[in-house]
Amino acid sequence: MQQLLQRKYSESELKSLYQRDIYVYTYDVSEEGNRLTFWSTNSIVPDDWAKRPKVGTYFKKLNNGFYVELSKQIGHEDGHTQFLVGLIPVKFEYSINNNYLANTFYKKPAISDSYSIHDGPPGMPVYSKNNDVLFYLYYNPTTLYNTPSLASIILISLGCICILVFINLVGSFLAKRFNPLWGFLLLLVVVISFRVITYLYPFPFDWRALNLFSPTIYARDDVFRSLGDLLLNVLLVTWLVLFFRQHVRTIKPPVLKKKWQLWSVIVLSGFMMYVVGQFLSDLMRSLVIDSRISFAVTDFLSLTEYSVIGTIVVGFIAINFLFFSQIVNYLLNQLTDFQFRSKYLFLAITGLLWLLLRIKDPEFGYSVALMIWLLGYVVMLDLLTQKFESSPASVPFLFWMLVMTITTSAVLIYYNGQKELTQRMRMADIISQQKDPYLETLLMDVGDRMQHDDFVIAFFLNKSRRYKEVLRTELDKKYFTGYLAKFDSKLYTFDEKGKAVYNSDTTSYINFLEEFQPTSDLMAKQADKDLYYHERSYGDYSYIGSKKVINSEDSSTLGYIMYIVTPEVAQKEKLYPELLIDGETLDNEVELTSNYSYAVYDKGDLVTNYNDFQFPVKLYAADIPTTDYAVKDISGYSKLYYKASKDKLVIIVKKNRDFVEFITLFAYMFCLFLLIIAIYSILDLLVKARMRMANIKDMLNITIRRKVQGTIIFVVLFAFIVLGVTTILFYIDRYQVDNKKMLSKSLHDISVEIENIFATQRMFDALEGIYDPIFQAKLSNSITKIADEHNVDINVYDTDGKLQLGTQPLINQKGLISTKINPMAFYELSGLNKIQFIQSEKIGKMQYLSGYMPLREQGEVFAYINIPYFATQTELNQQISTFLVALININAFIFLIAGILAILITNSITKSFSLVAEKLRGVNLDQANDQIEWNRNDEIGALVKEYNKMVLQLEISANQLAKSEREGAWREMARQVAHEIKNPLTPMKLSIQYLQRAIANDSPNVKDLSKNVANTLVEQIEHLANIASDFSAFAKISEGNNEAVHLNEMLRSLTGLYQSLPECSVHYHEPAKDLYVWADKTQLNRLFTNLLQNAIQAMDETVVGRIDVGIQELGGEPPYVTVAIRDNGQGIPEDVRPKIFEPNFTTKSSGTGLGLAMCKNIVEHAHGEIWFVTATGQGTTFYVKLPLMEGVLA
Repeated sequence: MQQLLQRKYSESELKSLYQRDIYVYTYDVSEEGNRLTFWSTNSIVPDDWAKRPKVGTYFKKLNNGFYVELSKQIGHEDGHTQFLVGLIPVKFEYSINNNYLANTFYKKPAISDSYSIHDGPPGMPVYSKNNDVLFYLYYNPTTLYNTPSLASIILISLGCICILVFINLVGSFLAKRFNPLWGFLLLLVVVISFRVITYLYPFPFDWRALNLFSPTIYARDDVFRSLGDLLLNVLLVTWLVLFFRQHVRTIKPPVLKKKWQLWSVIVLSGFMMYVVGQFLSDLMRSLVIDSRISFAVTDFLSLTEYSVIGTIVVGFIAINFLFFSQIVNYLLNQLTDFQFRSKYLFLAITGLLWLLLRIKDPEFGYSVALMIWLLGYVVMLDLLTQKFESSPASVPFLFWMLVMTITTSAVLIYYNGQKELTQRMRMADIISQQKDPYLETLLMDVGDRMQHDDFVIAFFLNKSRRYKEVLRTELDKKYFTGYLAKFDSKLYTFDEKGKAVYNSDTTSYINFLEEFQPTSDLMAKQADKDLYYHERSYGDYSYIGSKKVINSEDSSTLGYIMYIVTPEVAQKEKLYPELLIDGETLDNEVELTSNYSYAVYDKGDLVTNYNDFQFPVKLYAADIPTTDYAVKDISGYSKLYYKASKDKLVIIVKKNRDFVEFITLFAYMFCLFLLIIAIYSILDLLVKARMRMANIKDMLNITIRRKVQGTIIFVVLFAFIVLGVTTILFYIDRYQVDNKKMLSKSLHDISVEIENIFATQRMFDALEGIYDPIFQAKLSNSITKIADEHNVDINVYDTDGKLQLGTQPLINQKGLISTKINPMAFYELSGLNKIQFIQSEKIGKMQYLSGYMPLREQGEVFAYINIPYFATQTELNQQISTFLVALININAFIFLIAGILAILITNSITKSFSLVAEKLRGVNLDQANDQIEWNRNDEIGALVKEYNKMVLQLEISANQLAKSEREGAWREMARQVAHEIKNPLTPMKLSIQYLQRAIANDSPNVKDLSKNVANTLVEQIEHLANIASDFSAFAKISEGNNEAVHLNEMLRSLTGLYQSLPECSVHYHEPAKDLYVWADKTQLNRLFTNLLQNAIQAMDETVVGRIDVGIQELGGEPPYVTVAIRDNGQGIPEDVRPKIFEPNFTTKSSGTGLGLAMCKNIVEHAHGEIWFVTATGQGTTFYVKLPLMEGVLA
């Protein structure tokens, strides 16, 4: 505290106080007066405290908001008492509201609409440290929305997404198990119900509290009533379309045979595509035209977060139309059996009928273009693809993304042109009126203050001609200075009855007002309640203000005062502080940039023009359009003609940059589509991997092709980012340096002029410094001219840091900033004696450069000047925007070239690998393998050499292996055949030996015995024949003759043979649909006979056997059928299950063991699969999966 009182603080300590959330002041209170000795900010100064010093904690409403005021005594010496005062900002409350000045709570702007401050109940009391009530915080129950926190929005959104994922899984189950339409209907009901609930209630949170859901940004109708609603609806529709697209392949619509059915379906489908295409186009038009969203991609810095969201919406609209049209075209082709000529003919006829319905539409030309585009688009659908691509990263899918990018870019440019033309019309209307919002703000403030001015009231109480002259001089000095000094002002006074009081003419007050009513040759518009705008011709206009003067004692009317302000000469474009315009009048829609030039003509003569376009000095009758508005495209420029009146014509010219805009928009949209594809692929990967890292690693197969392409694209993007960031930083740094140089020069030149004025005046009068009234009067008249010459605003402070003169007094009068100099500048100039100080300052949300310099006279500082630059960002933003557009366009071309090079390079690399892979795939041990010829000695060459060596070694090894396998096979076959033949030969030998013995012994039953032996021999010989047949059949499986086999009939016949078995019952479950497979009928018969016999042999003798045979048709590409043969036998033991399909393996005491091995070979030869499911003691089910004949033929 002592450092503050003695001004011995350092620069870092002052900067720490300057950046704090509490404002600090010190006052010196004595009989001589209360003096502010230190202030840590110039945003606000507690002037009322200095009038009535008091210690404690209080709540105050100051010029620009609400503050908690804390004060205490910190010192007393020689009749001087020092006080420390602190201000804690609670809520800013400005008298002007615009883009930079908002009435918000300090650090909590989100609650500003929901809460207000009151002096007393009701509300929540806010207490001081001493437990005193400072103010009451009142929650407004009529507040429409309650803004949720970001964390709650994220968590609730994630919860909703999880629920939707679960519903999607349920829908997928219904689609696969029953019918795709059931799953789609479930999702449709959920989506409609969800949106109806969210429209009617704040569910799952209050959407309307977010700016994204504000109708002030975008609104079309009750369904699309905000940008957020549009985004939500488009995303939900995308979900529905993706779901239907995923399952539509399982729908097999019947082929229409009757012509009237065929034509009706084509007409209905075509009409549907036209309507949906027109609706989505209208939706994009609405997004551009009916919103405050900028899609002007050539003005990069005009784009906002809503521009990004709007572009995302357009991207999803295009994707929805792509998928929807693919679905409709797929079903249409299925229904019409791919009769393309009939389809195209009736689609064209339908398009013409549709155009007839829209012939009176203003957008009829656009509808014609849309119809032609749709016809060409459908032809491309049929020519380029007849099936859906499963991968969004596939080349065909990327091609369609390219088509959609070109189309959406063209549509957006078309509607952007319409919006820009509307904005130009609005600009033309504003230019024709010459209205000055800043001047209106000044005059309204002047009128309010003049109405209660003591001089004005005193004049009406003591009317005299001499006092009228004094009044005029006093009001000119008091109110018509600074910016208003550029205008010629006249003052009129009237008594309470409206009669003129010492005016230049005797026109009454009523007649004056009647004179400003609009006529055919006179334009007068009311700018405010007591302010009128009156125009006689372009450049010749006036503002007329009138105020009633009231006696403060008895509230009686003393009279009326009227002031008329007219420009002395035609005013050029003025730079005025954007801070002082009340309301969001500085809309981008009416802001003139370097892209525009305009000219105003009065009776064909050029009155004024803006920018560097070469306008003719005179227009003739042939050059003037007959309509109010006309547009002409001439030599690369678009000219808008606006006839504001019979004599006045405004021309606004804009250079056509449609091609540049198209390239830029194409780059944006294509990158957006790539981003959508990438996000979709990532989400699809996460869902399929069930969010497990191990599964992700297994599924994430990054090939060499993708690595090379990804590396090239990454390098291009990285270079784009680095170049963009470094160049923007360079622009900013250079611009700041240039601004500081220009500001420094202006400070020097203006300080010299003011010092010369002071020195010149001192030669004639004995001046007392900056406070001298003679010098102030002289400087007040000169400072405006100096500011105009240098096109700057000027403030002059005394050596105590108090504002004495300024060209923009309204900034201080409205409480936007105090009348004290910036404390950092005051310290640098007064404490450190610097000759100049420039820094960045802030009022509300507006950043600007501010320069300070001391004024000297004979080496002594007598004042400080300050020059604020309120609009230094505009030119910088324009330069950065132009650079970014050029950079994006160049990089779009480079990105395209890099993509092509990536494909060529990867194809060149992978072609070599593909050659090696193809040769490896063709390696066959049964034949001679070709070597690869490679003439280059590179890495691929080394691989090829090793491959050729392997082929030679493999051929030698294959011959040796083949020889070994043949020998082994013959040995195994001989062993097996010997074993199988030996089994029946043994009982045959024993029977014959027994017969020989009986004969030798003359047994009496030799005859019977011979008969028995003969029967045994016949039985064993049949067994040998069966063995030979089994081996023969096993060897001939691959020699089958395929044909169409009626599977239903075959199984019905085979199961019928076993219906009369006593040990078991056979049940056949025949499907209603006839099913055919492409296979060898004899082999299939052997397959199912073998499986049925195995099932019968597996029966347990203790239970009644049951065999079930069923058929189930499966979907897919191609479709399959599964035959299941289920028994309730003993099951297959676990130890033999892995060997069940091996040749020569059997669990029976007799047999070759070739039955199930033969079954497997038969199934595989028919391109099918065989497997089993078994449980010990419960039974076994064998499954045979075979392709249906339709799938094999396709």
